[in-house]
Amino acid sequence: MKYDLTIQVDMCLMEQWLSTQENRHLATGHVGTHLDTYEKSVIPLDYITCPGILWDISNIAENREIALSDIEDLNIPENAFLLIRTGRSEREKYGTVDYFREHPQLSNELIQWLSNKPLRFLGIDCSGIRRGKEHEPADRLLEKHGIFVIENLSGLNQLLDADVFQVYTLWFDDPVATGLRCKVVADIGEK
Repeated sequence: MKYDLTIQVDMCLMEQWLSTQENRHLATGHVGTHLDTYEKSVIPLDYITCPGILWDISNIAENREIALSDIEDLNIPENAFLLIRTGRSEREKYGTVDYFREHPQLSNELIQWLSNKPLRFLGIDCSGIRRGKEHEPADRLLEKHGIFVIENLSGLNQLLDADVFQVYTLWFDDPVATGLRCKVVADIGEK
């Protein structure tokens, strides 16, 4: 069974936001489900498919910062796509003020720890792994370790009962953009 984890975008809401941006081309890359490439790294073609692992933190994500101690028992396979379910995209409509306001975030210690794990992608169902001015440096740190952050995923609740699944990620290269719109699909049943 295949599940599209790409968030639905209300173009009216996005058009309002895009009209306020200095560089519309660069801003468009950060709309909806996208991966951040602040370091302008070339993403290896092998990254298109990788084993997926779901980390469900929806019971704590809205209450506090996610700490390293929250993940200690998670077994991360080689070249994995770590999908982090905070539940934000299930509770709030993408593009609204409430979706972006005080979104869940990972602690700096946890991000540093993840940077040394055998990951290809770290995906999350909210607008980033850190807020505000700490957003870009956190993404850069992971990118320097070959891990790309994918933001604004949806439908992660469909994977709650899956032990093993593959994740397919497609993106369009753009040498100028710092955000690349992408399509993310999970396939339960393939090993």
